[in-house]
Amino acid sequence: MDANGVDRILLMSRYERASLDTTLENLREVQRLMKEAPGRISGLAWLNPAVSGSETLAVRALQDMGFSGIKIIPDHWFVYEDRLEPFWQALNELSASVLFHTGILYTFDDGSRFCHPVFLEKILHYPRIRFAMAHLSWPWCDECLAVMGRMQAAAEEGGFRWQSYIDTTPGTPPYIRTQAVRNALEFCGPDRLLFGSDSVLPGDLTHQKEVLSSDIQLYRAAGLKDDQILMILSGTADALFPARP
Repeated sequence: MDANGVDRILLMSRYERASLDTTLENLREVQRLMKEAPGRISGLAWLNPAVSGSETLAVRALQDMGFSGIKIIPDHWFVYEDRLEPFWQALNELSASVLFHTGILYTFDDGSRFCHPVFLEKILHYPRIRFAMAHLSWPWCDECLAVMGRMQAAAEEGGFRWQSYIDTTPGTPPYIRTQAVRNALEFCGPDRLLFGSDSVLPGDLTHQKEVLSSDIQLYRAAGLKDDQILMILSGTADALFPARP
């Protein structure tokens, strides 16, 4: 992190598709790392809302274990399913922040169809939840922007804060990434964009440095000022997923 000029990272726990006990062990693994570097390593608890008891574990992660937010991939279920409402209600009561995978999914069998960003419209019924849509929702980048507009309109009409953000973690191929990022900047502004690298631990963070360098070049070419670039690289993350003691 020091070598890459990075002050703080959001580290996701490992994913478990079925076992709540294994999920808890995965959270404890990240919790140990957070304790090694307070304020520099913050955790996102990767949960599967379709597993019974996940809402209780979400409460534990956010209230007792020091996690900054929740990570979710719709794993062969749709966000709008009635059976998941207790989970969203629990997150709403916690004013939780969530990073949703959206867009094409290269794992999880044939799971991409569950990851359309438009399905996140359901979350407007839980106005205290804030969420980011990962990977610019590639290949549904325009749909991602449409959801941003929808959530902004809902917030203005309902009198609550705008819930949605866009995570720029790579996924978009080079031939479309520049235009997709510029479209998002024009539509939402830099304070709605969140940097991500999809780097994996254990191992080094070489990939993080590559993405960071590439994205900074992209933002400068788009005419962003230094404070706007810093907003994307850290300010939005600090607001959406603040470090916790």
